[in-house]
Amino acid sequence: MRKSYKIILIVISILLIGSIIGTSYSMWVKTAIQKEQNIVNSSCFDIEFTESSSINLIDAIPISDEEGLKEKPYTFTLKNTCNMNSKVTIALDVLSTSTMSSSAIKTSLTKGSNSGTPKLLTSLDKKAEVDISGAKEAYILGTDIIGANKSKSYSLYLWMDESVTVAEVFKSFSSKVVIVNTATEEEPPLEILGKEITDTTQIATDDPDNNIRYIGANPNNYVYFNCSDYSNQSDSTCEKWRIIGVFKNITKEDGTKEDLVKIIRNDYIGELRWDSNFANDWSTATLQTTLNGEYYNGTYATGALKNDTTRNAIESVVWNLGGSEWDITVSAYYAAERGTTVYSGRPITWTGKIGLMYPSDYGYATSGNTTTDRATCLSKSLGYWNSASDCYNNDYLFNNSHDQWLLTPYSPTNGSVFFVRDDGIVNYGYVVYDSVFARPAAFLKTNILLSEVGIGTAESPYQLKVG
Repeated sequence: MRKSYKIILIVISILLIGSIIGTSYSMWVKTAIQKEQNIVNSSCFDIEFTESSSINLIDAIPISDEEGLKEKPYTFTLKNTCNMNSKVTIALDVLSTSTMSSSAIKTSLTKGSNSGTPKLLTSLDKKAEVDISGAKEAYILGTDIIGANKSKSYSLYLWMDESVTVAEVFKSFSSKVVIVNTATEEEPPLEILGKEITDTTQIATDDPDNNIRYIGANPNNYVYFNCSDYSNQSDSTCEKWRIIGVFKNITKEDGTKEDLVKIIRNDYIGELRWDSNFANDWSTATLQTTLNGEYYNGTYATGALKNDTTRNAIESVVWNLGGSEWDITVSAYYAAERGTTVYSGRPITWTGKIGLMYPSDYGYATSGNTTTDRATCLSKSLGYWNSASDCYNNDYLFNNSHDQWLLTPYSPTNGSVFFVRDDGIVNYGYVVYDSVFARPAAFLKTNILLSEVGIGTAESPYQLKVG
């Protein structure tokens, strides 16, 4: 049976325009006492208002869209704790006590990191019926799909349109926000760091856990990271990293699981030995202690993390250390990485912040091409990709000038691990090799989101909201 929950969240916004002074008030009503945070629960669907539930404007006057989007919004988070996807409709009911014309109101609804387009309220779809008593008309602000056991934050901006005339002087606008929640089998849109991905030609979700991955020779997955100044992100203040994708149910250090975004440095920090003691044990490896020691602390000679803002953006997680034989497909590597096959005495997991990419990260990043398509690439052994240039030449994690270390051990021996060779294959070699390059990889915390700046290209990387 489909369940539908209608949750009425009250916003009473009174906009007064006067010749000398005007004010606008908005209040989320749940109890008689206004608190800093209000929570409304309905069965397994929750609505949470963050920050303050009121907005106060001094000397309010009709303003431009640019100014309106700088005003403090009404913020709320929809939490779908049900075991089904939820379709939500967010509407604004205009109360009969409102004397100002709805055509005087501009609005914009931000979903996560996806900014809305400013629109006149009356240009939105009008509902056939109002949802609450005391309303004279209702407009649909937007709809969305929220996955099972997921949440999404929204920001609603309301302001007086700059074209408001003197006819609206001393009038008021009163409204209530209405959330209608319905169970659905529709899938939510793909999102990375809060940003909806509309171009899915550079995205694949075909690994065993349906993780979201960027694919292709040069997808738009560049992001500024490790910046000296996150308020002024540029090539001179930041490094360029690549977003590998969104990985489901990653175990954090505290034992909880979340979907986390994995990123990797676009460049290398140098040629380094995986381990100086001839042991393929990442928990004690020289490269591990370097990455989570001098590199993480900021004292390493090349490309070290610059500040606590960057360090605090990285989640400490459980990294899988399962090993395997050579000459297997990407899906076999994916299973082996999460397995328990290791050289005698080696651990199967390690908890920390900075790691490396896996063989499966490299393999699943290909898009293939016309001669050898993606499906064929994924069915081939990574040990023989050098016979199919479409596979490695259409994989942004490949580099034809450098060998690259991987995290996964070659389990039949005590001193070998896998690496991506500069001819496209995944091979294994001794951990003491000092001619293989290292690229740090990390998982970002869930509170790190993409801003509206940047489009993910090398020339215009995405910018993070950090700090």
